[in-house]
Amino acid sequence: MEPRHLEIAQDLMEDIDQGRYAPGAPLPTEDRLMELYGTSRNTVRRAMQELTNRGRIDIKQGSGSTVRRYRPTTHLASSAEGEADDERYAAYVRRMRTEQGIEPNQRLRVIVEAAGPPVADLLELGPGEEDRYVVIRRCDRYLAGRLWQRQLSYYPRRLALDSDKGAELMTPEDIQRGTRTLLAEMGYPQTRSWDVVGAKMPSLKDSTLFGIGPGIPLIVHDRLAYSGGEPIRFTKTLMPADRHQLMYFEGEMTPDQLRAGTDLNIYDH
Repeated sequence: MEPRHLEIAQDLMEDIDQGRYAPGAPLPTEDRLMELYGTSRNTVRRAMQELTNRGRIDIKQGSGSTVRRYRPTTHLASSAEGEADDERYAAYVRRMRTEQGIEPNQRLRVIVEAAGPPVADLLELGPGEEDRYVVIRRCDRYLAGRLWQRQLSYYPRRLALDSDKGAELMTPEDIQRGTRTLLAEMGYPQTRSWDVVGAKMPSLKDSTLFGIGPGIPLIVHDRLAYSGGEPIRFTKTLMPADRHQLMYFEGEMTPDQLRAGTDLNIYDH
């Protein structure tokens, strides 16, 4: 037989899923839940903690419990023709300004270092010490002062040294036309790529870095891009699962069709 607090938590989750309690709405008080379920305060508190651990509610001392409200960023995981902003971040910025009056921002940092075994193997870097150096473009995106997403793009250092345009990879500034376009201008058009997407529970460091609450996994999106048969970029994107959703598409899409997918919130249905 399932423990009583889990039965109560399951009942409340079904109520949330069926819309009886909308995002941002308060849940019944502890006293009311004790009355409804004929149980102790301790059992009710364990049930509410279970909902908190599963990321379904927020509890504030003195204010009670409310259904967690989600407004995730849509991470565009497919490349769109003419779209430099693969993650649709610019569209997200516009939406946050309009809907919430919040100004997201991002910070770029460029690091040059020897690649560790996984990245060196993926980029097929040579055995020599100089051959194993990579340029890392780290982009941290913030919303209301909280780290929202971290993206790390690794490029073989020889690409940055290969032409005058390659120097742009070394500059900690946003490349407005997109690094894919820049690589094509350098003679490395992207011809194929693969993606691996998974989820893992965050380390204590990640939980602190992103401000991740209990029960929230970290989405990890890895992409390796090739020019012909040569790997030219490995990108790792780290995203708390309660703030992001991934969008893939097939075929040609109009801007309006992309916008429809971008604006969809999986927590609304």
